[in-house]
Amino acid sequence: MDKEKIKEKILEKIEGIEIIDAHEHLEPEEVRLNQKLDVFSFFSHYTKGDLLRAGMDEEQYKSLFNHDIPIEKRWKLFSPFWEKIRYTCYSKSVLIAVKKFYTYDDINEKNYKDISIAISERNKPGIYRKVLRDTCHIKVALTQCQRTDVDRDKKDPILVPVMPLLYKLPNEITMETISDLKIKSLDDYLEKQKTYFRKIKEEGAVGVKAIAYPNIEPYGEPDEKKAKEIFNDLKTGKIKKTHIINPLYYFLLDRSISLAIKEGFVIAVHTGYWGDFRTLSPLHLIPFLMRYPEGKFDVYHLGYPWLRETLMLAKGFSNVYLNFCWLHIISQKAAKEGMDEAIETIPTNKIIGFGGDYLAPALEKVYGHLTMAKEDIAEVVAGKIEKGWFGFDEGLHLIQKYFYTNPKDLYNLNC
Repeated sequence: MDKEKIKEKILEKIEGIEIIDAHEHLEPEEVRLNQKLDVFSFFSHYTKGDLLRAGMDEEQYKSLFNHDIPIEKRWKLFSPFWEKIRYTCYSKSVLIAVKKFYTYDDINEKNYKDISIAISERNKPGIYRKVLRDTCHIKVALTQCQRTDVDRDKKDPILVPVMPLLYKLPNEITMETISDLKIKSLDDYLEKQKTYFRKIKEEGAVGVKAIAYPNIEPYGEPDEKKAKEIFNDLKTGKIKKTHIINPLYYFLLDRSISLAIKEGFVIAVHTGYWGDFRTLSPLHLIPFLMRYPEGKFDVYHLGYPWLRETLMLAKGFSNVYLNFCWLHIISQKAAKEGMDEAIETIPTNKIIGFGGDYLAPALEKVYGHLTMAKEDIAEVVAGKIEKGWFGFDEGLHLIQKYFYTNPKDLYNLNC
C-alpha cells in the first residue's frame, strides 16, 4: 500500500479519536457570547499578522471589527487583502472551519453576509461544547487567559487553566509595579508568589506559562545581590523602571520556576516566532533545564523557526517535552518535517501533537487547526509505515499518544 492510501486509512481511523488540546487562549464561554460576531471574526487573532504583512494598517484592521461601520464598507476594505493571504496556513484553517460549520467552500462577495448572519445566530450558550466536544472530540483544552474560572461545568470541564508564571509582574518592572503590589522586599514578593501558586493550584490550574520566557541575558546566573540593588533603586525612585533584560527580572523568574516546580506545575514555555523572535531562542532555556532537572518543561511551537535546535533540547534533556501547538498553522511543511525528525530522535512520550492556540472569537478555527494537525501527523506516520519504520497499528498507537496520552500524562489530567 502506498503512502497516500495509508494516510487516507489513518485519517479514517482517527476521525473521532479523543483529543487533548494542549494549548489555547480561550476565555470562558460567556466572553464569546457577549461579543458581536460576523465573518471578520474568522480573521481575528493570528490572521491579523498576515493581513498586516500584506499591507493593511492597524487602523484598517481595527475597523473590520467596528460594527458601527456597515459590513459592506468593511468587506470592500477587506477583500483585496483577503486575496493576498488566502493561501497561508492561517487562512487554510479559516476555510476549513467555514466549510465545516457554515457549509461554504469559500468566503467571497456572494456569501460573506450569509456567513455573518449564521455565525451571529449560532453564537448561543453551548457553542463551546458543540465546537470543542461534539465536533472536535476534545476532552480537555488547556487554556491560558489569565484566569482560573474558565469553565462553569465542574463535573465535566472542557477548559482547564494554565496561568502566568509570574504573579502580576511584567518583564519591565516599574516603581508603580512595586507600589501596586505593596512589595516591601524581594522576599515579600516571593511570599506573594508562593501564595499565588497555592491559590491557582486549588482553583484547578495544572501548569504555569512564561509568556516572554527567554527575554533574559542568555546563560547568565541569577544574582540575588544585583537583584536587590535594582529593587532598592526602584523603591527609592533612583530609577523609574528596569530594562527588559535585567538581573531583578531574571532572579525573580528563576525563583518562581523553582517555586512552581515544588508545587507540581508544568512549566510551559513560549519559544520562537513572535515579534523580535531573536530574543526567544529555545537555546536560552538551557540554564534552567540544567538547574531544574526535576522540573517538566513544555516547549511550545517546536521553537519555530529553530526546529532542530528544539529537537535537540528534548534529545539532550529528560525534563523537556515538545509541543506542536500553533505550528501546524504557521507552516504545515515545518510541522511535518519537525514531526518526521522527532519520531526518529525523541522518545515517544515527549511529543505533544496539537494545541489550537486561539482566542474565543476564533473558536471555530480550533477545528480547522485540528484538521490540519491530523493531516500532518497522518502523512508523516504513513510515510514511516511505507518505509517499514513501524507497522500500521503501531502508527495508530503513536498518534493516540501524541493527541491524548502524552499531554494527559504530562499535565496529570483527570480525564
